[in-house]
Amino acid sequence: MRIDLNSISLNSVEREEKPKKAAGKQSSAPSVEDKASLSVDTLNISSLKAQALASPEIRQDKVEALRQQVQNGQYKVDPDQIAKAILKHSK
Repeated sequence: MRIDLNSISLNSVEREEKPKKAAGKQSSAPSVEDKASLSVDTLNISSLKAQALASPEIRQDKVEALRQQVQNGQYKVDPDQIAKAILKHSK
């Protein structure tokens, strides 16, 4: 499973006007402070990332099924399929 965290975008960027006090001076123009907030999609991606990281790296049930096939002589290797996969990944 691949999770691309580079495509996350902030859907909501807000500007908030907030007066700042200057020492000894009163400014008539309000200063602007930038503020960013995360969208719901970004929070969902964070949740999915946590689930992916919590899942086991090795799927033991699949490993055990393959081990049984090899031991019983039922596992067959297709050389053409292996060659095609090698060529596909070498491009």
